[in-house]
Amino acid sequence: MEFMIFRGAPYRHDWVTDLIEDVGGFIVSIDLTSTEVVMIFAVPKEGVSKIEGMVKIVHGELMPAPLTGIEIIMVSPSYARHHAPVPHCNLIEGLRESGAKVNSLVMGRGVGLTISQMSAMERLAIEEHDIAIFMFGCFEHCIREYKLKMVEKLKIPIVVMAYPKLEVEMSNITYVSGLSRMLMSFKKGNEKTRLNRVMDAVLETADGLKGELEDDPPILPPIYLKQAIEGEVQDLNMCIAPFPVTLKTDGVRVKLPYANFAEDIMGIELVEGKTISDVADVTPSHDDQILVRVHRESASGSLFGW
Repeated sequence: MEFMIFRGAPYRHDWVTDLIEDVGGFIVSIDLTSTEVVMIFAVPKEGVSKIEGMVKIVHGELMPAPLTGIEIIMVSPSYARHHAPVPHCNLIEGLRESGAKVNSLVMGRGVGLTISQMSAMERLAIEEHDIAIFMFGCFEHCIREYKLKMVEKLKIPIVVMAYPKLEVEMSNITYVSGLSRMLMSFKKGNEKTRLNRVMDAVLETADGLKGELEDDPPILPPIYLKQAIEGEVQDLNMCIAPFPVTLKTDGVRVKLPYANFAEDIMGIELVEGKTISDVADVTPSHDDQILVRVHRESASGSLFGW
């Protein structure tokens, strides 16, 4: 599947959605306003040329979405003016334009040298995501001796951006220097180049995750799981949260209360009498939403080979 973003006028955008379904694709999300529609979708590689032809007919724009299906969390020490809104919000904007679902977290005690720490709840929230991005400061000793040690035990890939140049040997951390809590627009020249370096690091980390999935893929693609849940759980139509069913690399996040809807989701039938509980682990998130993580083929075999 190729993930792409369509951007254009609402007029005749349904021509594009119909063609996506005709070629065997899936709509990931649609953001429709009175003047513009932004649609993230997935289509088989052989159907891309047909979509490109239709986009030209409706005078729209088509862009690749390499981070679609990846849930990222952007972590800042605080929301004080020297930590946010830039570069925190500028980076989130760029990630979302590449198709990622990005959440923002501000640590309760992320500032300082010896007093900075990560709470158990913050750790749980971060590890529910596919990739975490941390923004630290300008002092080499602080970052090397305290901040990196605070995040090194997290069980997900991490991108750390800070100002000093450091050699980081931790296998799960990609370190990007030259960017920190700076008050600049990040819209021109060298400023934009610095931000692009972080984007490149995130894309490289995402490629690593995709490579792991190719070696040991989920027994059911998460996008099929998303479609099955959306087709069966009608209460999602009343959910006001953006992306009520969010794609992840190994499953989905369903933004409904676990206690009320977990059993219904577990019982959704997929193929050959198999339900979601047969192919995935359904667990509560740190804030009582529903996490559905699909089993890998190495552990459960092929879904269609049972």
